[in-house]
Amino acid sequence: MLKNIFQIRKGTLVLISVMSVITIIGLTFAWNYYGNINDSEDPRVIQAKIIYSRYNTLVEAEKYDEILLLLDSIFDIYNSYSDYKDSYENGVIYNNKAATYISMALFYHVEGLERDSLLQLAKIEAESSIKIYENWHKSFGSLSESEIIKKIQPIYLAQHQRFVKKKINKYINKRCQDIILAQRENPRRLSVSYTNLGIVQKHQNNIDGAMKSFNKALELWDKNLSAENNINIIQGKPLKEQSILERIFPDKK
Repeated sequence: MLKNIFQIRKGTLVLISVMSVITIIGLTFAWNYYGNINDSEDPRVIQAKIIYSRYNTLVEAEKYDEILLLLDSIFDIYNSYSDYKDSYENGVIYNNKAATYISMALFYHVEGLERDSLLQLAKIEAESSIKIYENWHKSFGSLSESEIIKKIQPIYLAQHQRFVKKKINKYINKRCQDIILAQRENPRRLSVSYTNLGIVQKHQNNIDGAMKSFNKALELWDKNLSAENNINIIQGKPLKEQSILERIFPDKK
C-alpha cells in the first residue's frame, strides 16, 4: 500500500495523511460514547454498542466493505426508535460512513466514475451528519440536566417491553449523562463532519465550497489541525504540525 501512496501527487498524499487523522478523531469521539457499556444502558440500543466494538479492528484492517455493513446495522437499530432516529448517534454513523467512502476513494485503486461515485456518496453522508448534528443541537444543545430529564423521562416511563422496571431511573440518568457529554462534544463532531465535506469538495474541484467548509470547521473547533492544513494546501502554505505538548496533552474528549 505504501508504494501506491508514494505514486500519488504530493497534495493528495498530504490529504490522505490528514484523512487518517480525521478518521482517528471520529473513532475517538465514537469510542468515548460506545465504549462504556454497562447495565444502565438503554436495552433497546445496547446491541448497537456491542456491534460497534468491532469497528476499530475493521478500520485498522482497512476492511471498508465490512465497515459499511457494520455501520448500516448500527444505523438500523437506532433508526427503529423515534427518540434515537434524529439523535447525535446517527450523526456519528453518517460521519464515519463519509470517512469510509473518502478512504475508499483515496486508498483504493479506483479512478474515473467509480472514484467520483465514492466521493459523491461521501458528500451525501457528510451532509447528512451535519444536518443531524445541527438539528440535534437546536433541540438539546442548551438544555439543562433537569430539562433533559423532563424531556426524556416519558420515553422510559412508557414501559417498553425491554425495560427492566427497577432500572428505569438508571436508564434515565445514563441517557441524560450521555446527552450532556454530547452537548460538549457536538461542536467538535460537527467540525470533523465539515472537514470531511471539505475534503470531498476539494477532490471534486469545488475549491470555494471546500474553503467554506474548512473555515466553518475551524469556527466550530479552532484546534482542528486537519481543516487548517487543508486550507494551507489549497493556499500553497507550509503545513502546521501538532506541537509536542498538544500530542501529550490533547483536548479532553
